[in-house]
Amino acid sequence: MEQITLQAYAKVNLTLDIQGRRKDGYHLLRSVMQSISLADTITLQKKGRGQGISLHSDHPSVPDDEHNICWRAAQAFEQHTQLSGGVAVSISLAKKIPVAAGLGGGSADAAAVLYGLNKLYGTGLELAKLQQIGLTIGADVPFCLQGGTCLVEGIGEAIRPVGPFPSVTMVLVKPKAGVSTAQIYRGLDPATYGGDSTDRLLEFMTNRTDTPLASILENALESVTSVLVPEVGIWKGRLLEHGALVSLMSGSGPTVFGLFSEELPAQRFLERFQHEVQVFGVTLMDRGVCSR
Repeated sequence: MEQITLQAYAKVNLTLDIQGRRKDGYHLLRSVMQSISLADTITLQKKGRGQGISLHSDHPSVPDDEHNICWRAAQAFEQHTQLSGGVAVSISLAKKIPVAAGLGGGSADAAAVLYGLNKLYGTGLELAKLQQIGLTIGADVPFCLQGGTCLVEGIGEAIRPVGPFPSVTMVLVKPKAGVSTAQIYRGLDPATYGGDSTDRLLEFMTNRTDTPLASILENALESVTSVLVPEVGIWKGRLLEHGALVSLMSGSGPTVFGLFSEELPAQRFLERFQHEVQVFGVTLMDRGVCSR
């Protein structure tokens, strides 16, 4: 195999509880994460021995050098596998997942690179090993390698499938502003630590409660991001006004999503606002990366 093309799926956080903060500054989370059909396309092509890594992105704000998370993923793969002659690969990245949006786009891309290099070089690394490498690159990379519906804990290293999530139609709204994940975590009040929305969602998914989703889904980071980006609250309200069962911010934001029980109101929302803001209708996926 000399070339492989992959779909790298975005994620949303159906819940996000912050359990505390480690001495090294990393926050401990408890979240139900869900892969969605919005995806970047990654093409990996082997180059001649010793030619190293090169990268091309079609997005103006995504770097084409070692500052790109895909490049760092290839370097990490090389370091952990110690391949004779090293990794020599050309990486092509076609972006559809918005940047700095709380959708794990960079992590999804890095996961696809690790997955693809494992295939290209026939190294036969198991998922757990790829996730171990991925964690050195970013907290969401291990989940993006696995995908589906999972309980994610710790700093992103503890992952357990819990799906599938009930069938819904999901609409994403990405406000024009972007946010820094580090900035959002720095602004988090320790008084918000210890939420239980994740536990309540797990009970809902196993039919142990009839509490509606609107009373379950919470994101501890939303209180910080919504102050910096007031559009978060505005778009959540609009989604609910147009028939969403519940609306929530994903990750550190500012993207918000709405869950609809029927496709028609979701489609009407997309048509109404498609020229005003980035909006996407997506389906839920059972994996994080797949070959095209």
